[in-house]
Amino acid sequence: MVYSLKKSGFAQTYVIAGRNGLVVVDVGSIGSAEDVKKYITDTPGMELKDIQYIIATHFHIDHIGGIGHLLGKCPPTTKVLFNYLVEDYLNGKKKLSLIKNWFVGLMPASLASTRYISKFSHLQFESFAGIPLPGFRNNVNLPYKQAKIGYFGCEGVERCSLGFDEWEVLATPGHTEDSVSFYNDATRELICGDLILNVKKEGRGSLNRFYWSGKLLMDSYNRLCNTIRPQTIYPGHGEIIKGDENVLLGVEIF
Repeated sequence: MVYSLKKSGFAQTYVIAGRNGLVVVDVGSIGSAEDVKKYITDTPGMELKDIQYIIATHFHIDHIGGIGHLLGKCPPTTKVLFNYLVEDYLNGKKKLSLIKNWFVGLMPASLASTRYISKFSHLQFESFAGIPLPGFRNNVNLPYKQAKIGYFGCEGVERCSLGFDEWEVLATPGHTEDSVSFYNDATRELICGDLILNVKKEGRGSLNRFYWSGKLLMDSYNRLCNTIRPQTIYPGHGEIIKGDENVLLGVEIF
């Protein structure tokens, strides 16, 4: 079961409840971390000690900028999980890829996403890690030790187990090189990060025009359409998308 934190800053933050614990997805700011803490402590049957993993759909500041703040409130066993490519960023072997279409892609989505900002801490980030700009993309310093970090086991494959209930990790590069999505075939729920946005009122979602590779983004979308049939999509920005059959097929493409 996926729970959406309605106003968690620019990016949407989600809590996945499983049989034996919780997973938190895309903690993008200090404010988002505060929201997760409040949501979990206020929800019967949930406790911060139940958080097994804090995971990210990709290594951008608005999706990772509050992880350390939340991690400090979790038990010592909680792990942070990233795409295996992030290890190369952290070790200086690879730089964050530059993104195209800042004006036609980023600006409209960012302006629409401001309605999800409800407090100043939604604009506060722990560090400058995850900014895909020249001069910034070398900064990958995180406020927690690499020993707390693990990596999804998807190197060389397009799909692998998350290791949490029936959830799988799907490689969905395009917006970034390291982008992944999370899918549960039993519940037909898809958390897609910034592959798909839904910032229009009563929208059906649209492919993200702010991307590292438009071709790979389209390839990722087409592969999902042919391999999974989600009834619910939880986008990285905007409103949840629901339908009866495969809601991916209603997404607006460019």
